[in-house]
Amino acid sequence: MDVIFHGVRGSTPTADHNFLKYGGSTTCTEILHDQFQIIFDAGTGFQDVAILKDRPTYLIFSHFHYDHIQGLPFNHQIFDPSNKVTISSGLVKADELREVFVRAFQPMYFPIPLVDTLKNLKFVEFDLIVTDLSDLCSLSTIKLNHPGGAAGYIVKKDDKKVCVFLDHEYGLEPVIDNELVNNAKDSDLIVWDGMFLDEELPPKKGWGHSSIEQGIAFSEKTSCKSLAIAHHAPSRNDEQLNEHSNNLTSDKVFFAYQGLSHSV
Repeated sequence: MDVIFHGVRGSTPTADHNFLKYGGSTTCTEILHDQFQIIFDAGTGFQDVAILKDRPTYLIFSHFHYDHIQGLPFNHQIFDPSNKVTISSGLVKADELREVFVRAFQPMYFPIPLVDTLKNLKFVEFDLIVTDLSDLCSLSTIKLNHPGGAAGYIVKKDDKKVCVFLDHEYGLEPVIDNELVNNAKDSDLIVWDGMFLDEELPPKKGWGHSSIEQGIAFSEKTSCKSLAIAHHAPSRNDEQLNEHSNNLTSDKVFFAYQGLSHSV
């Protein structure tokens, strides 16, 4: 499996020469395999996803804050009726999910009624996708700690395991945190919400995000092979991220950047 980071910025996109290395697009993570394509979230990075016709394409949402949905209409390939995209979430039922996007992309906020226009977008229950993929891989969801709720995802293929835990606030809900640790044990890759530094956490308690240092600790607790720090703060520029990268205390932790493809 290849894990492709199309957007690694949190909260809002950035566009400035000081953000070129890590990128300014918001959250969108793709897991690509010869037999399937799974896309987690459609932040502005979704515009760069190549929707493939030769395998099933699934778009799965962790939650519906703007930085995770705002890129949906800006991938021109979804306007091709032959590109079938199955959409779901482990957080809500299919009807509620569909209504989220009906409301978000209606003429009051967007030029066209997107969902009614694009008949190739199919909203289904999460369990249906799990069943559809059962002969190809294992897909499961897990609860995250985030305002309004959020769902993390675990993909297993053969002896490989990838965990996508965006967005999550670590350290407030021990039951949730312990479940994440137990389910992420020995992962090949964990995608981690590292929006903050430890020193920035106290005034941001309850905002729904974790720190870089917590990601390092989580990588040790889970004995994972690699952990990718993502969901970078929109104000954290290349120079700052480079500095934090150079100061990492774990060889298996790295900072994801827009366009990175990581094989597992």
